[in-house]
Amino acid sequence: MSKNNPFPPCMLSAAIAHALAHPIRVEILDILRAGMLTVSEITAQLQRPQANISQHLAVLREVNLVEATREGMSVSYCLRTPQIGELLSLLETLGSEIPPEGFTPRGRGGRHGGGHRGQGRGRGRRAKTD
Repeated sequence: MSKNNPFPPCMLSAAIAHALAHPIRVEILDILRAGMLTVSEITAQLQRPQANISQHLAVLREVNLVEATREGMSVSYCLRTPQIGELLSLLETLGSEIPPEGFTPRGRGGRHGGGHRGQGRGRGRRAKTD
């Protein structure tokens, strides 16, 4: 993101934080630290459906965290800047320093715990009482 960006820094930071708010997207960024990978390689490493990986990559592209390169039918991805890897390292350090007592994971993603579909918080639903 350039210094001429018309958006305020807090808006840019919030957009990046939102993109990082899903464990699968963080995993994608983490494996891209090693270098450029195709969608198929990312899919194989994370053992997730390609459509799911493509959706997460789209979110990461929207905030310019990853860069896509097309070669024929194949699309490869890499981190846009080395600072993204540094950010992941800082988040890992912070995460390792947070005491587990009282910590509630908020991320989504099947094998990573977190929320379950259909079990929203509030949203006008009331629990059935018999």
